[in-house]
Amino acid sequence: MDNNNKKKQINPWRAFGLVGVIGIELAALLLIGIWVGMQIDQALQTSPLFLIVGMLLGFMIGIWSVVKLIKPFIGD
Repeated sequence: MDNNNKKKQINPWRAFGLVGVIGIELAALLLIGIWVGMQIDQALQTSPLFLIVGMLLGFMIGIWSVVKLIKPFIGD
């Protein structure tokens, strides 16, 4: 088997690792956004305004981070 075929083979452990990292990263950024939003809401008495903003920002940053993470794997 030559080097080109080895590179094209999919390693299931690498795929499991990537899926795990994607899930953890997305969840962590979402939770951080929620926590920051709750802290700002508590300080400014604006509940649930910044909770929602923090959740949306955390989700958007998480999606951006996941896209940046998988770009090398899809070849773009």
